[in-house]
Amino acid sequence: MKKNLLTILILFWFCFFWINQTQALSVADFTPTLDKNVAKIKTTKEKVEFLKSFSDLLNTPTFTKDKNVRVYEDLREYTLNMLKVFEYELKEEEATKSSKSSSKASAKTSTKNSNTKSTTKKTDTITTKSSKNLPHLSDNFTNIDEQKVRDAILSRHNEERKSLWLENYKYNLDLEWSATVRAIKLAASSKTKNLHVRNSSDWYYNYNSILNWFSNLWIKFPNSVKWASSFSESVWYWSYKCSKSDCTQTLIDSIKRWTWKWLIIKEKEWLISDNSHYKAAIMKHFTQMWLWIAIDKSNNRYYIVLHYWVDF
Repeated sequence: MKKNLLTILILFWFCFFWINQTQALSVADFTPTLDKNVAKIKTTKEKVEFLKSFSDLLNTPTFTKDKNVRVYEDLREYTLNMLKVFEYELKEEEATKSSKSSSKASAKTSTKNSNTKSTTKKTDTITTKSSKNLPHLSDNFTNIDEQKVRDAILSRHNEERKSLWLENYKYNLDLEWSATVRAIKLAASSKTKNLHVRNSSDWYYNYNSILNWFSNLWIKFPNSVKWASSFSESVWYWSYKCSKSDCTQTLIDSIKRWTWKWLIIKEKEWLISDNSHYKAAIMKHFTQMWLWIAIDKSNNRYYIVLHYWVDF
């Protein structure tokens, strides 16, 4: 494994300097390659080791004193955010293994001490992940109550759905990290066009490309409901700047005005033919949603990624 990590790091090294010599650098030049290489690494532990090594490499004088130091700083921040996600996943895996080992040991002890036979009914269990080790909105914004922001956005969706006699969306905190990954990448790239695009060959919103992107993040959706989609993604950005001691309401108001009203509700009120954002918000067979917001500090923008899906 160490040999493979070293090979990948060397390839990145040459990639950096080749691009550096041939064109103006952007963090978006590197993140797709980083994503693909991380996806190829088999175990979570190996992914964590690779991302730690890569972030350390970006912190060496070769990069911190380079003319493109700002780009490398953004790439290192992107790497560290990805590292947080996989460190969290690794803790979950280790906790699960430890729990299974304890259960087996307990079962053996129970069997030895028991004089009677017992039958244990096998049941399916669902483990709810804690979000305490995941990145928080406060990592991107100053003085934000992230739960209030979530509640405000979820509430607006459910008010609209209620008016149409539709089932409320439930917030899926377990999958929030997928929106985190996308929002942070968009903020780091400062993109204002083609925000859904995953591959250079895509024109704009390519359902299969986004589905593959989710698969690379180990998120598997149920099969489509006959002709209907299994998920949808809405992405938006707008100007945002706040220097108050508590910026929670400022962010909520900005999202309400520029994301909810301008992006989503306007498609309903103006009878826009391509009302995909509004359809996603009120799609009757969707049951869950999650989101993330990241800030592009250099351009004073926020990026919001909204994911909706169907769950059986």
